[in-house]
Amino acid sequence: MNYKKLILIRKLVQLAFLGLLIISIAVSVYPFKLFFLSKIFVIFDPLNLVGPLFASRYFNPILLLSIIILLSPIIFGRAFCGWICPLGTTIDIVDNIIKRERTTSSIKTRKVKYLALIFFISIALFGYQLSWYFDPIPIVWRSYAILILPVFYSIIGSIPEFFISINLLPEFFYSIFDKISTLFFPINAPSFTNLMVPFLIFITILLLNFISKRFWCRNLCPLGALLGFISRFSILKRKVDETCTNCSLCKKNCKMDAINADYISTDKSECILCLNCTEDCPKDSISFKFTSPFIYAKGPSTTRRAVLKFGIFSVIGAGILKVSSDRTSNDRLIRPPGAVKEDQFRDLCIRCGGCIRACSTSGGCLQFSILTTGVTGFMTPRNNYNVGYCEYECNLCGNVCPTGAIRPLSIDEKKEVKMGTAVIQKDRCIPYRLDDNCIVCEEHCPVPEKAIKLERKTVFNKQYNRYMEVYYPYVIPELCIGCGICEYKCPIDGEPGIIVIREGERRYST
Repeated sequence: MNYKKLILIRKLVQLAFLGLLIISIAVSVYPFKLFFLSKIFVIFDPLNLVGPLFASRYFNPILLLSIIILLSPIIFGRAFCGWICPLGTTIDIVDNIIKRERTTSSIKTRKVKYLALIFFISIALFGYQLSWYFDPIPIVWRSYAILILPVFYSIIGSIPEFFISINLLPEFFYSIFDKISTLFFPINAPSFTNLMVPFLIFITILLLNFISKRFWCRNLCPLGALLGFISRFSILKRKVDETCTNCSLCKKNCKMDAINADYISTDKSECILCLNCTEDCPKDSISFKFTSPFIYAKGPSTTRRAVLKFGIFSVIGAGILKVSSDRTSNDRLIRPPGAVKEDQFRDLCIRCGGCIRACSTSGGCLQFSILTTGVTGFMTPRNNYNVGYCEYECNLCGNVCPTGAIRPLSIDEKKEVKMGTAVIQKDRCIPYRLDDNCIVCEEHCPVPEKAIKLERKTVFNKQYNRYMEVYYPYVIPELCIGCGICEYKCPIDGEPGIIVIREGERRYST
């Protein structure tokens, strides 16, 4: 078997799946309709089947597709980690840039990912879904969607502007570039807030490569732990024949440190089938062959005591979360249209950022919540009307959500969903405070019947020292859907004269 060709194929497959990830992000734009493609990676993630299911007691049938990945290690071992996972590919790219000698992992540090998996599953049984913290698929989707691609779009968009500004390109070139970029880059650089936490998570994972190759995959990834446990029963095994000279090149260069000290046996729970050892071997002593499914490979053992400790820790953690959770006190916590009830929403949401990415190409109001929703609501999407509004004709957020935290709605259904109610702050609103005209909120209200009405009064304006007709806005709560465009468009600097609160919100059940 020509392993050099297989290694080349593996690298091409890695790049292809990384490209598919980028495409799945690129199509998540208003008003595109390729919803299945936009969430293809997330619905094949086994942790998204286990965590939200245990925590919310809600079963989403589309996540059954993840069983394909869950059972694949029986045949191919942890090939998902070495051939498909976009985060693993990104780590490999960074690793090729670093190119320096690094330490190997100890058996004890490898256990961390198994203990993390046990903890996330245990605490999910108590109704708290926290696996998203370490789940590689939401991490990589979120990182490319809101960190990498927006920067790329911004750079690409600024190139022609720079050359035109220094008179190196004629202005008509900009219009040509604009038409081309519309085809390949359907959005301009979007605006996001609260990006420090996602950035720190992503950059930390990459910087761990300075400690050892694929440090994240070896020691911390709970999905790798889940697939690695099943890989112990894999029928695909690394073989070393009698021509081996114990040169140690294979072990030295193994990115997962899966080759044992005898250079012959392999920890199948760690091997990601990259095949690099076949290329490193000067004697061509290494091959990969299918063997009996009844040969069990022992991996790092996680003792009953450790499991019991983490079980107890999960109970304590669940108790702390129960005490610290403040789920209803914030009347400015507005969720996207179609969001399920708050407890279920927090347990189903995997913080992939899909809805936030899609919204950034429309009204742009969805942003990560950091300090306003407590521990269990950390990094969940919320409507921030300081930076955008909920577009009346857009229903992308529910259609790209892979777990059911936001229900998919038709445009007509979405228009009827009440997210909150607008409230006029008379101490800030221009007509009430200054007895002067401003009808911006009424003009922008998208509801056909107008949820914001105007009352005309003749009043004496002290600023102009004369009587004048002033239009005073007021809200019809029964018509208001809480889209927030009135708050976003309010011309007052600082706190707007009209805000949206969650009063009257409509939430769905799973």
